[in-house]
Amino acid sequence: MRTLEAESQVLKDLRDECEVVTSRSHLDFTVWALRHPTLGKLVIIEGRDGSGVIVETEE
Repeated sequence: MRTLEAESQVLKDLRDECEVVTSRSHLDFTVWALRHPTLGKLVIIEGRDGSGVIVETEE
Protein backbone atom coordinates (compact mmCIF):
# COMPACT_ATOMS: atom_id res chain seq x y z
CA MET A 1 0.00 0.00 0.00
CA ARG A 2 1.28 3.46 -0.87
CA THR A 3 0.03 6.92 0.04
CA LEU A 4 0.74 10.00 -2.06
CA GLU A 5 -0.11 13.64 -1.45
CA ALA A 6 -1.92 15.23 -4.37
CA GLU A 7 -3.13 18.61 -5.55
CA SER A 8 -6.77 19.25 -6.38
CA GLN A 9 -6.30 18.98 -10.18
CA VAL A 10 -4.68 15.55 -9.86
CA LEU A 11 -7.53 14.32 -7.66
CA LYS A 12 -10.13 15.66 -10.11
CA ASP A 13 -8.39 14.03 -13.07
CA LEU A 14 -8.27 10.68 -11.27
CA ARG A 15 -11.96 10.85 -10.39
CA ASP A 16 -12.74 11.56 -14.07
CA GLU A 17 -10.67 8.54 -15.20
CA CYS A 18 -12.06 6.10 -12.64
CA GLU A 19 -15.25 4.27 -11.88
CA VAL A 20 -16.55 5.62 -8.56
CA VAL A 21 -17.38 2.66 -6.34
CA THR A 22 -18.60 4.75 -3.41
CA SER A 23 -18.04 8.07 -1.69
CA ARG A 24 -18.76 9.50 1.73
CA SER A 25 -18.70 13.16 2.75
CA HIS A 26 -17.70 14.46 6.15
CA LEU A 27 -17.61 18.04 7.40
CA ASP A 28 -13.85 18.36 6.77
CA PHE A 29 -13.18 15.86 3.96
CA THR A 30 -14.64 13.49 1.37
CA VAL A 31 -13.51 9.89 0.85
CA TRP A 32 -13.79 8.31 -2.60
CA ALA A 33 -13.33 4.58 -3.35
CA LEU A 34 -12.40 4.25 -7.02
CA ARG A 35 -11.48 1.63 -9.60
CA HIS A 36 -8.93 2.78 -12.20
CA PRO A 37 -8.47 0.80 -15.46
CA THR A 38 -4.69 0.42 -15.03
CA LEU A 39 -3.91 1.41 -11.42
CA GLY A 40 -6.57 -0.80 -9.83
CA LYS A 41 -8.29 0.12 -6.57
CA LEU A 42 -7.67 3.61 -5.19
CA VAL A 43 -8.93 5.59 -2.22
CA ILE A 44 -8.89 9.39 -2.37
CA ILE A 45 -9.24 11.51 0.74
CA GLU A 46 -10.01 15.07 -0.34
CA GLY A 47 -9.99 18.04 2.04
CA ARG A 48 -12.21 21.10 1.82
CA ASP A 49 -9.48 23.00 -0.05
CA GLY A 50 -9.40 20.33 -2.78
CA SER A 51 -6.00 18.86 -1.95
CA GLY A 52 -5.67 15.45 -0.40
CA VAL A 53 -4.14 12.00 -0.37
CA ILE A 54 -4.26 9.11 -2.82
CA VAL A 55 -4.04 5.62 -1.35
CA GLU A 56 -3.14 2.76 -3.70
CA THR A 57 -4.56 -0.48 -2.33
CA GLU A 58 -3.71 -4.07 -3.14
CA GLU A 59 -6.18 -6.46 -4.74
